[in-house]
Amino acid sequence: MTKEEAQTLLSFHSCRNSDIENEKWENGFLGSLRPFRGELNAGNFAEIMECLKVLADDFKKPMVNQVLISDVYSIVHLGRRWIDGADFVTPEQQKLILFWVDTIQDCLYYLLEGDEETAFFEYIKK
Repeated sequence: MTKEEAQTLLSFHSCRNSDIENEKWENGFLGSLRPFRGELNAGNFAEIMECLKVLADDFKKPMVNQVLISDVYSIVHLGRRWIDGADFVTPEQQKLILFWVDTIQDCLYYLLEGDEETAFFEYIKK
């Protein structure tokens, strides 16, 4: 995966891509949660983490691309907001989504700190 492909995928997972007719927009991480169709797609989480791996060097730069940060933070923030206290997911689904969001958030933090090894620890461990 190229950096450009990774950035595009993150924009679909965050529902920030303007191509709302693209299937990836509706079936990406946030798109699949709102409206929720009853099933979680672990592949979306894995794809986000793989995108972050490809883009890891971009987070170490003194000036990080604002669009990139917004895409990742949207996934974290909205993923948590939409699921917190939601009655449309099972407790097990809620726990899994929150684990994914927490893992993405931790990864973002450690990438911004320049600690790539720690950034992917929870993802690799699972």
